[in-house]
Amino acid sequence: MEIEKLMACYCKAREVQSFYTNCLAGDSLSPKERDLLINLIQNASISSNLLWEYCQIHANEI
Repeated sequence: MEIEKLMACYCKAREVQSFYTNCLAGDSLSPKERDLLINLIQNASISSNLLWEYCQIHANEI
């Protein structure tokens, strides 16, 4: 896969993380909903970090 496509995936993962974070700001969330959103934020963060690390390692191959 081209590095540009991987960087686009990284950017989308960061957008998703930001979206979940904004949802977390809602006042009417139950504890289970808050836990779900926190889990989703953590997973999106892991995904974006993995993509970033991969891009950093393989950027020199271009």
